[in-house]
Amino acid sequence: MTGRSHMLIGAATAIAACAGHWLVFSPATIFAAIFGSLLPDLDTERSMLGCRVRWLSRRFAAAFGHRTVTHSFFVPLVGALMVWHFEGLAALRGFWGAIWLGYASHIAADLPTGGCWALYPLSNRRLAFWPYARTGGIQEAVLLMISLGLLMALAFVWTGQVQHVHLPRNIASMA
Repeated sequence: MTGRSHMLIGAATAIAACAGHWLVFSPATIFAAIFGSLLPDLDTERSMLGCRVRWLSRRFAAAFGHRTVTHSFFVPLVGALMVWHFEGLAALRGFWGAIWLGYASHIAADLPTGGCWALYPLSNRRLAFWPYARTGGIQEAVLLMISLGLLMALAFVWTGQVQHVHLPRNIASMA
């Protein structure tokens, strides 16, 4: 996915997590998730973040390649465990939790666009999901809209905004 798509999905994931009371809502929380959603692509200097810190992204690319170690769910898991250990569980409900949630959303969003080493170090095989969507193509735009729609629907469900809808049993009762 493109950097813009990752940013949108990161923000939507954070909004849904705030609606579910997993994160505390604030502009800083949303921006942290957006920033976190760009971090896995530090392994390429062609990314939105990587082109700004070329010296670092070149080192990551030389050491690991693209969509390998930095695209593992193990990274945000270990990061969250470290925050929990050193800062406590409350720290994961704000800035740090949003960063790692954004990071994980990036990995999940890349699975239908060619896949990544999502289960590294347990497996060094590329994991990819159907439907395949070419990065930057119309398939990515459709996948992005579906993903955003599902995340916003989840947010509405978690906030209790979705009420049961009672439909008439037959059309004649509508008149």
